[in-house]
Amino acid sequence: MENQKQIKIFGIIIVLDILLLIICTLSYTKPDGQLKKIPKKTFTKQITLKKASKIKVQNINPSIISDKTIYLTFDDGPSYLTHEILDILKEENVPATFFVTSQQIDKYQNIIKREYTENHTVAVHTATHNYSYIYSSEQNYFNDLTEIRNKVFTIIGEKPRIIRLPGGSSNTISKKYSPGIMTRITEILTHNDFYYYDWNIDSMDASGCIDENQIYNNVITHLKSGTNIILMHDSPTKMTTVGALRNIIKYGKEGGYTFAKITKKTPQIHHHINN
Repeated sequence: MENQKQIKIFGIIIVLDILLLIICTLSYTKPDGQLKKIPKKTFTKQITLKKASKIKVQNINPSIISDKTIYLTFDDGPSYLTHEILDILKEENVPATFFVTSQQIDKYQNIIKREYTENHTVAVHTATHNYSYIYSSEQNYFNDLTEIRNKVFTIIGEKPRIIRLPGGSSNTISKKYSPGIMTRITEILTHNDFYYYDWNIDSMDASGCIDENQIYNNVITHLKSGTNIILMHDSPTKMTTVGALRNIIKYGKEGGYTFAKITKKTPQIHHHINN
């Protein structure tokens, strides 16, 4: 009798367990009969977007937030044409980098000041641009570099550490004056916290006779994802460079490129050293 009572109680417990399981299942079931699944990915995505919305883009290096960045760079200035270039950059709200020389710097100190106050990078190229002197010895090169850095310092109160070697680091003309000097100079620069930048797009405006369309096409046909450092010049004879500049900027903007100035954080473009 006692055994039958226990069996009866045990049976009731089993029935209650089955009913409880059915109720729990129904409470987590969609109307179409499919089990609900917690959308873990959806919650993760929402949290990520919430964090991203707090980012202040203006405080991020453009070369990090964009994989299509254009760096407009101008060698051999300042000259009377530099004001026109600065006007275009201001109107288009685009920064640039100027690798200056000493050749007309005393005459155009106001241009150097304007480059600086309008938030462009004032970098240095060379004082003399005399290959036979600069590349005859390391001492001569660094004397030349010190001269142009000191002149810039008297104008803006800073000695630039961003530089561009005359002829680029890949030049071979230096072999005439001192074999192996480019290897030695670039090593010294790197070990002394200088940042030298070559280019990976040549506008070819250094050529004696080149029109605006050629300069424009030389630039836009070589633009790519990543870092685009464009070599141009603002020396006194480069009127066609000024003429091509606005269209180059327009093409870049329409193509989704970010424009930036070179800083110490900019990815360094170095040519292969040939001497």
